[in-house]
Formats: sequence, C-alpha cells, structure tokens
Amino acid sequence: MVDPAANAVPGPAPASPQESPAAAGPPAAEAPGLLSTLAGLAGHSGAADERLGAERDAIRGLQVGQLVGGSIYNMVAGPASIRMYRLSTEELHETREAFVRPPDWTALRRSTLQRSVTLLRGPRGGGKYALARDLLLDAGHRTLFLLDPDTDLSVLGRADLQQGAGYLLTDFANAGALTGFELSRLEHELRYRQARLIVTVEQSATRVDPGTHGHLLDATRRAAGPEIVSAQVAWRLGIGADGRVKRLMARPDVIALLRELLSGAPAGRAAELGQLVAEAAEANADDEVVARVRTRLALRDGDSLATWFENLGDLARQCLAVSVAIFGGEAYASVAALAHDLEERLQVKETAEHPDRARGTALIGSTSGRLAAIQATLVTSAVATRYGGAQGQVVRFRDQGVSARVLEHVWTEYDRVRLVLPDWLRDCAVNESQTLRVRAAVAAGTLAKQYFETVRARILRPWAASDRAELRDAAAVAVRVAAVESGHAQAAHALVRSWSFESNTRLRATAARAWRVVFELDGTEAAWSLLHDLADTDRDDVIDAVCRSLTEYMALEQGHYYRDALDLIDQWCGGGGHGARRSTVGEIAFLYAAADLVERRGPGAGPDTTRAAAHPGGPFGGSGGKAARGRSGGQNGLGTIAPPGSRPATGNRGPRVWPMLLAAADRDDVRRQEVALLWMRTVNSPRVYEAAHEVLAEWARLAEPDPVARVALGRLLAVAAADVRTERILRKQADTWIAAGEGRGAPLAGQEVITHLGRKPR
Repeated sequence: MVDPAANAVPGPAPASPQESPAAAGPPAAEAPGLLSTLAGLAGHSGAADERLGAERDAIRGLQVGQLVGGSIYNMVAGPASIRMYRLSTEELHETREAFVRPPDWTALRRSTLQRSVTLLRGPRGGGKYALARDLLLDAGHRTLFLLDPDTDLSVLGRADLQQGAGYLLTDFANAGALTGFELSRLEHELRYRQARLIVTVEQSATRVDPGTHGHLLDATRRAAGPEIVSAQVAWRLGIGADGRVKRLMARPDVIALLRELLSGAPAGRAAELGQLVAEAAEANADDEVVARVRTRLALRDGDSLATWFENLGDLARQCLAVSVAIFGGEAYASVAALAHDLEERLQVKETAEHPDRARGTALIGSTSGRLAAIQATLVTSAVATRYGGAQGQVVRFRDQGVSARVLEHVWTEYDRVRLVLPDWLRDCAVNESQTLRVRAAVAAGTLAKQYFETVRARILRPWAASDRAELRDAAAVAVRVAAVESGHAQAAHALVRSWSFESNTRLRATAARAWRVVFELDGTEAAWSLLHDLADTDRDDVIDAVCRSLTEYMALEQGHYYRDALDLIDQWCGGGGHGARRSTVGEIAFLYAAADLVERRGPGAGPDTTRAAAHPGGPFGGSGGKAARGRSGGQNGLGTIAPPGSRPATGNRGPRVWPMLLAAADRDDVRRQEVALLWMRTVNSPRVYEAAHEVLAEWARLAEPDPVARVALGRLLAVAAADVRTERILRKQADTWIAAGEGRGAPLAGQEVITHLGRKPR
C-alpha cells in the first residue's frame, strides 16, 4: 500500500504542534473521555456491520422505491465473499403453488436433471427466474439461494455451498466469458455438495464458448398472461376460493383490464397484476376490484399521487404516509409514533374554542383503516434489534415507487413541511434505534436530489457540526446518499473535503465518518489520505470517528478490504515517522476493530437470512466508482459476518462466533504476524493497555466454547509474545481468565494460551 502521506491533498490542514515521542497520547484534559470510550469496547461486537447493513437497507428502500420489509432480505457472504440471500418460505410456496409451467416444461426438466450447472437462456421478461426456481424445487432442492448478480463464478467453491441447496444467478451478463473448463469445475464442486446451479442469460447471449453448449438450455415459451394472473389470484385468495376466482376472471371488466395491461407485457407484469387483483378482491366486492386496481396503479403516476395525497382526508393520515415513506420496514408502532410526532409539529395551535380533541370523544381511525387509506400494509417480519432479530409487524407501502414519490412530493409542494421536516428528521436521527437513525439520514440525503444547497444549509451542515455523534453519523450517511444516489457526487466530495480542513473538530469528525464519499469517487488511496490527515489529532470526537470508519472499512464488502486497513493501522503504529498522535489513533483503531468485528465458523455457518433488508443490486452493496479498482482485489478468505450482538454458542453444534481478525490470522501466516504485532503493541501501550486487556479477554470468552478457536488464540498470542515483557503480560492475562472461572472468565482458553507460551497449565 502506498504511504497515505504521499497522496495528501493540499489545503489548510489542521495544525500539527511540535511534540516528542515521549509526549505521545492525548493530553490529560482529554484522557477521561478517551478512556471512557475505550472502556466500553469489549462485549459490543457487530456495531460496524449493523451500521453498514442499516444504511444499505434504507438506501435501497428509497433507491428502488420499495419500502424495506416483507420479502426483502439481507445478503450474507460465504468464505470466499460470495454474496447471496436465502429465498423465503413464502417465495418457495408461491413457486410451488402459483407458477404456471410453460408448454415445454417436461423437456426442460429432463435436461436440468442431467447436470448440476444449467445456463437457462430466454427472452427478457419471459419468466426465466420463476422457471429456474420451479426447476430447482422440482429437482428436490428445498433451500434456494439467489447469488449476487456481480458474483465471480470462478471463485465459487464447495466452501460457499450448502449441502443439497439450489442456487440461482439471474441475468448473468458475462455468459460469453464462461468456459467449458469453468463449468466442469463448477459441476464437480456442486456435485460434491449435491447442489445445483441455474444461471439465467438473455436470448441475445449467442456468442458462448463451445464447451458450454452441453449446459445451455433454451426457454423460449411461457404461459399466457391471463393464466399467470389467474394462478396468482387463486393462490393468494386461498383454498376454497376457486369458484370466486372463476367468476372474477370471467367478468368483462376484468377481461378488459387484462387485455389492456398485458399486451406485450413480461411474465413478471402478469404476476404483479395477479397480486393486485387478489389484494383488491380480498377487501372488496367483485364489482369494485377493477376500480381498486386502477387506483393502485394510478399512484405510480406523479400527478395522480398528488391528488391521492390531498384526498387522504386528514393530517394524521398524511403524516402516516410520510412516516411510512421514510421508515417503511420498521415496526409499525415506531413508525406510527414518529408520524404522530410529525403531526404535532404540523398541527395548528389549539385554542379553547377549538381543542385538538374534546373530552369524551370516541376513538376513531383504526390501524387497518388508516393503512388502507394510504395504501400500506402490515407484514410479519424479523425486526432488527441490537441483540438479534425479533418477529414483529412492520409497515410498508403496497406498491413500489410510492415512498420516494411521497417524500419528494411533500417537500416540493408544502411550505409548512419544508419548515418542519428538517427538525423532525433531526430528532429521528438521534433515535435510540440504529435503523431509524439511518433511515432518517437516508431521507435527508434523498431530498438533496433536487435541493442540494437547501439541504446542505438546513440539514447537512448543522448535523455535521453537532455535538452529538449520532447526528454527525447521520450527516455522513446523508452526504453519501446525496453523492451517489442523488447525483451530486462532486458537490458532496467538495463538502467533505471542506469539513476536513475546518478548525471545528466536529466537522473534521464528520469528514472522517463520510470517508466513503471520497472512497467511492476517488478510490482507496484518496480515502486513506483523508483519514491519515485527520488521524493527526488528540481530540476524542475525531479519534472516535477515524477509528469507527476504519472498522467499517474492514467490514465493508464482507471484509474485502481488511488487509488495507490493517496496513494503514500498522503504518501509524509502527514508528514510520507518522507522529505519536497517529500512533495512538492506530492503537485505538485496532482495538475498535478487534472488539467489533466477528464472524461465524463451523457447522451451520453457511449463507442464511439474518434480518429484513434490501434486495441485491445497485451500487450500495459495496464499493462503487474508482474504489472498485483499488489495490485490494482478490479474495480475503474471511467467513460469514455474524449478526450484531452475537455471542458464542454453548453447545457442541451450530456455528461458532470468532473474532474476525483471529479467524483471518488463523488462515494466513502473514496476517497472523500482523495481528500479533498489533496485540504486542497494544497490551504494552501506556495509553490503551487496559482496554487492550479487556478486548483480549473478550476474544478469550468468544474462543472458549470452540477448541479450534482456543488453539488459534494460543498460537497467535505465542507469536505476539516476542519479548519477555509481553510474555509476562499475556501469562498474567491467561491466569486471570482461568481464575475467573466459567462464565465471567475463559479457563480453557487461558490454559491453551499458557500451553502455547511454553508452560503446562496448572
């Protein structure tokens, strides 16, 4: 990695006072705050992954117009960073019950069963994805995974595959680059796991390697649109509705609607229309179905949305619509409470003659009625919490596209909203819920699409200069959304750079948290130069921001860039002429990452659905722009990132939670030397040794249930004990873990460390 100092951007950088190595570390006045921050590191793993996941979810929710919640899933990675998500039970049930097989299905099935890899070629909109799901289920694969569209098939191997699972890769753009050799290798890997992969490619993919022809299967026929609609309606209305479905589909107005909307439409459009008809039929008489469907479709038109919003009838419903637009996918109770808060801010002042609600007034406005009025629905889904997922009712709009249009509409058309919304979003951005905070920030960044300067002055700058770290984080998220999603990359980049040169340390801290704006536009080295400049500090807020950003960088793309981050930390700590203050920041940054980042290993650690999140696709799953061409190409060898708040399993089955850097060190001798050296520095550091001992004890507790992890920890610390002082410190720590006993301590891990240090356990 290039020395970041060599790429520093000229500008009014913060002053760097003269100091000697002996004076390294923050001054006494700053120490209590710094020590307080460090004291809370151990036992709080998963924060960086939680922040990145929440940001990705919220951005994609507004980006594609689909409110997060329902059938949308987080993508998790296997050992080679193969990103995928597990199809839900509902999706599988829909495929089994509602998919209408094409006329040539039998021949397609026969060909699919003869191989483990199939290239399914067909016209766009021909239903290839649904057909692939059906073929995999028919072949006996009960669990299906959808691979990231950008998956590199050359690195897909048995370590990424679950026994007996089916895999799909849709609309694969590089079919021409696939070779017969590569498909033969995949055949071998999939057969080993009794798995099967279907890759869908467009009809235009005619220039393919001759060696792939044995895997190529053409699907040129599909069921008729009305058949698909009818099957969807029958499945969604359920058992016993056959008679009504037949009557409904035979109605002249329904026939006319299908003829109008399905002419030349893809199979997905027919399935979507079937869903709309079924949902309208569930709540209305047959003669009202077509009108309800047309109303739903009209919301996708901007002019019709304005009329719909005006006609919602009262301020409470309008505020609920705005709240769902921003926070859809969150628990209904939270979204409704925020909507009520917005309503109170917009409400005209009460008077004695006109009270808001007279005493004794009956309760009105049921949840179901309010949601029906704004075309929203409740979905039972996993609600993300810091300590894992919990089942709950989340709210979202029924139709794609409504959320972004509602937000833009109310900001554009209502002066009162423009006055109130920034303060409301500000309060939402400091909510105790991480995901609510991030969604508020994403909404602020989305508003910048048409009004960047207004949003900069009224939202971004005040948040960035706030004394609350949550608001500074929100400003960083918002400015990134403005850069990448709202089309203001250059303006956002200049804004972050200007903050990094400010004398106001809070703005510099926000610049550190907004490092991804520079990373996505200019690439890795420019981002490191930004953090390198900002790391020359003794201010707690800037130190915390730099360290959390480095931890996020390690977690980004399932750990794809962690080697670069370790390299930078090592440069700062290694006495390479970067100053004592950067040395301190490097030590703290290592401890942040060591305490935060975890992964799952062992049985059951394969890809799985962990929480409601956004569908794959778009630039927000990882690095974009020039960053994608950074120095960190290739695979990192990291395993699945564990959910936030994960704790080690206590039984003999199931995945084990490892510190991510311990797992990396266990797989790579070079990484072991790097991590060992950083532990050697931090356990000896006069500035951070207490925090280092706490984090190391947490590593021991995580390793305690897993004999393989205990050996890995002992091997690593034996390398770290390169001098007498360090060995003495590590022995004392191991003795402490043993003395504390099970639960609070880690006696087995302590004994393993002592064994590796060269003395039999007592």
